[in-house]
Amino acid sequence: MNMKHPLLGARLPESLMEIRETIGLNNTLKLVTNYGGTRVFVPKRIHDQHRLVNVLGLKAANQLSRRFGGESLTLVRGASALRASRNKEIIEQYSKGVRVADLARTFALTERRIYTILSGVSDQA
Repeated sequence: MNMKHPLLGARLPESLMEIRETIGLNNTLKLVTNYGGTRVFVPKRIHDQHRLVNVLGLKAANQLSRRFGGESLTLVRGASALRASRNKEIIEQYSKGVRVADLARTFALTERRIYTILSGVSDQA
């Protein structure tokens, strides 16, 4: 666990905290977006065509498998909390000098959306 991570104390649902620490905020958001409100079984071994690989990519799916392999994860619909945490992270990185274009690529958002987040305008994107 990275104690210096700016989102460590964010008010995410408790069930998502360990997932976020394992695969990161962006991948946790992808998981919740695709499977929020359901239970997802995480196999001990992930193959290239597994649905988790399709959503997260092989690296993150393997990380999830190493940590939660053999378990069923109950994924709450925490998308709004995750978005708020993502937005805090974007603002934090921007304040440290990270360029808008780099933030857009890192978070898979448009530059326009990054500017909207930085301006404090809140919506559901």
